[in-house]
Amino acid sequence: MGGVNPDARRPPVVFLGPTLPVAEAARILAADYRPPAELGSVYRAARERPAAIGIVDGYFERVPAVWHKEILYALSLGVRVYGAASMGALRAAELAEFGMIPVGEVAEQYRLGVLTDDDEVAVLHAPTQGGYRPLSEPMVNIRATLAAAVREAVIGEEVAAALAARAKGMFYPDREWGALLERAGEDDPAAAAAQLARLRAWLPAGAVDQKRLDAERLLAEMGRWIESGGGPPPVTFPFEQTENWQQLVVGDAAAAAPTGDALPGTGGGGVVDGRSARGGRGREESGAVNGDGRPGIRNRSGTSAPRPPEDTPEDIAADTAADTADGAPADTDGGTAGWRALRAGEVPRRHADDIGGVRELERARRPVLVEGALDRWPALERWNPGYLREKVGRTRVPVEFYPSGSYYGSWVQAPLRMDRYLDILTSQGEAERCYLAQVPLLDLLPELAEDLSVPGCLAGAPELGLALFVGRDTVTALHYHSNEQALLCQVSGAKDVLLFPPSDHRYLNHHPWYSYRFNFSRIDFSAVPAGPNSPLRHTTPLRVTVRAGEALYIPLYWGHLVEGPGTTSSVTFFWRPTAGRTWWPPAMRLRAAAGGAVRRRLVSPVSEAFSRRFGLGG
Repeated sequence: MGGVNPDARRPPVVFLGPTLPVAEAARILAADYRPPAELGSVYRAARERPAAIGIVDGYFERVPAVWHKEILYALSLGVRVYGAASMGALRAAELAEFGMIPVGEVAEQYRLGVLTDDDEVAVLHAPTQGGYRPLSEPMVNIRATLAAAVREAVIGEEVAAALAARAKGMFYPDREWGALLERAGEDDPAAAAAQLARLRAWLPAGAVDQKRLDAERLLAEMGRWIESGGGPPPVTFPFEQTENWQQLVVGDAAAAAPTGDALPGTGGGGVVDGRSARGGRGREESGAVNGDGRPGIRNRSGTSAPRPPEDTPEDIAADTAADTADGAPADTDGGTAGWRALRAGEVPRRHADDIGGVRELERARRPVLVEGALDRWPALERWNPGYLREKVGRTRVPVEFYPSGSYYGSWVQAPLRMDRYLDILTSQGEAERCYLAQVPLLDLLPELAEDLSVPGCLAGAPELGLALFVGRDTVTALHYHSNEQALLCQVSGAKDVLLFPPSDHRYLNHHPWYSYRFNFSRIDFSAVPAGPNSPLRHTTPLRVTVRAGEALYIPLYWGHLVEGPGTTSSVTFFWRPTAGRTWWPPAMRLRAAAGGAVRRRLVSPVSEAFSRRFGLGG
């Protein structure tokens, strides 16, 4: 297997993520920098015969981790493989006897058995679009920093040991210096106060980023070896073609392998399973859940249906079309300009005092903008980043990250402390594509409920679900609710909403009924064409801007696309229709029922397991 040498003319391949920015790494070594390694990444790189392979960062937990076997495969081809800092340090320590080269302090501590746990290098970080920016502190960096603080007499050994033990006991996404020092001060405020104060002041200049140092050392060592013109390392083991290995490489060998170079005994190589780099990407060492739809607030048993119609769907469609004919094209500047160019009617407005209760609101069976419904809400004055940090800053919430940089793409969900999310939200520069969306407020953030009250227009509604939305420059793709109606209550900022009546469903290209995203449209409204060739040319939408203090009623089956320019916060009440029979066509109801069953059987168990695993709300 070792008869083919790597091509020195091919650049080395380095798998890098949150440990070191690529722009800084490139100043040390000219290389082909790729995202963190996952199952199959090293196998594919090895087939290209690069000068060398360096592994720094890698995915694991919710994304299949890079196999030891594929690293052995690279070594068997005569490709030098280096590892340092993070996933690379783990694999290098485990495979050093087979020829993988461990570099740096972290790899050495793993090799000697001083470190044994994977969580020592685990970090929470932003997705690709956010440059993999670290959002937590790895345990190895905390240990290195505490050791430096002891050497410089900033703190004593006893305080350092106590801080290390407390950090080790924290869930890795929560590890960051502010939270660690805050909790340490609560434990023994008198005895350690002076030392903790000195440490806090020393940290900005004194903190040690051991993972970064090791990554830089790996790049330097790779560069020195390449410049030396050294040959391939000797192969000291036979590479076994196991059944699992056959399953990994079988597939599209001809496409993956270099011309005329198939794997002996396999008929060639191939791509790995569907969670490869071609699809939505997970997060390194963070426990994210891949997905591209969000389950509802609450899955309630039983059925209920709206009141009998006073108008048929055709009547409502005709009314909507009349409104649309009177509407003028919207301003196309900013945001998702594609949908802003659509001709759309206006949503009628009513004052909350003129609505007798939820049945009167439902009777219209079309969207209504309700003014004055939130006049008595303290949230309108209180909800700002400082207040939210004080009230719920330490609570973990599920944040959606969009690795593709588009809200129309797939997303991964990560548990993040609210104060960390607010840091992202208020940071300078372009907003990262992330969203705190549809969070069960009463379950996870009950402290905020005292700032709200049930609007009078919902009087008589059955059990209400309540969801929180906080974000910056956000978009929620077009979707409809098949079981629950909604009242979107805007607390701060404003949201632009485009709504489509149920009669337009046939034009909106929803996901198939068996998809857990059955109620989401597949149309990318950021690029939807206008004019006679538009897929929406036969639709009759409405549009409205919901400002702070206003509420929007969204009936059953009405599609809605929501855009939140700037920083916004809102809550949405969900409830099942109060009485009567379902009046939309049987095909629509059957599709919603089938899609809902798929979601309950597949999505809800995953969501519940995720919440249990990461202790959301604690």
